Amino acid sequence: MTSGVLINPKSGRGNGKGVALAEALKSQATTQVHLLTEFGALEGALRGFAKAGVTDLFISSGDGTVQAIQTLLAETGIFPALPRICLLPHGTTNMTAADIGYTTRSIAGQAAFIANPMAQDVRRRATVKAVNPRDGIVRHGMFLGTGAASAATRYTQVSLNDKGVKGNFATFAALAGAVSKSLFSAPNPHDFDRFDRPFPLTVRADGELVATGTHLLALATTLDKLILGTKPFWGGKTGPIRLTTFPYPVPNLFRWFLPAIMGGEDRTPPPGAASHAVTTASIESTVEFVIDGEFFDAPVSEPLRIETGPEFSYIIR
Repeated sequence: MTSGVLINPKSGRGNGKGVALAEALKSQATTQVHLLTEFGALEGALRGFAKAGVTDLFISSGDGTVQAIQTLLAETGIFPALPRICLLPHGTTNMTAADIGYTTRSIAGQAAFIANPMAQDVRRRATVKAVNPRDGIVRHGMFLGTGAASAATRYTQVSLNDKGVKGNFATFAALAGAVSKSLFSAPNPHDFDRFDRPFPLTVRADGELVATGTHLLALATTLDKLILGTKPFWGGKTGPIRLTTFPYPVPNLFRWFLPAIMGGEDRTPPPGAASHAVTTASIESTVEFVIDGEFFDAPVSEPLRIETGPEFSYIIR
């Protein structure tokens, strides 16, 4: 096994975790380490790792960098065989790593494992492949959302992350604000400062129409849990992608909030909500969508097509 470590020092608003890891790995002469000083150098860094025979790729970053790396690995064939991936949660948002990332949080512990990666838990997970964003570039991530999902992510990044509120606390603050507004004020579809507003969405699951008209949100993911450990899907994981839609107006939150985001696969969903396990999906909407914290425009005059991407192996511990 040959370890390669790709560090985005700007992740986490420059929190220093990646740089500290690079310092801890200085004495490991057999470990390939690359600090990504500019994002345009990402493909070259991966090609260098492939040429060096890297089999275990450690990524020190947040969700956005992971998505970019997965896309390059899936679409370019840089590696003759896909390397195992180990996600180190060093970014502002680490939803992917919270589900399939390395469980040791200390920099010293991470450095020790990278030097001798004797993995005890490796899990395979497919990507969510966005086939036709408006810019024509295929992308591979682990979470795709639109409607309130993208609006809430945009608010969290601009109004909270950019002001120093990070991680789960920022997500909780955004969610708590949205829920309290829904609880204590009437629905107002014309208030564009609210997340709980109607978005035009037409959603198909494996070709079957499952939602049309105005809805709160649609999401597609191959993760088993999302931010704050939420699981807004049910009905059994019979396919690689969990596809969920929520209606607008939002059902009674006093009754349905917790069942909507937590619980077992056999729980009763909120009225009008739907969850499917699929291999392909499509979402027709004019609203921007988010993939792992990065925003993209919906295609013009056709639905966004979603497919099951390749399976990667993720080192958990």
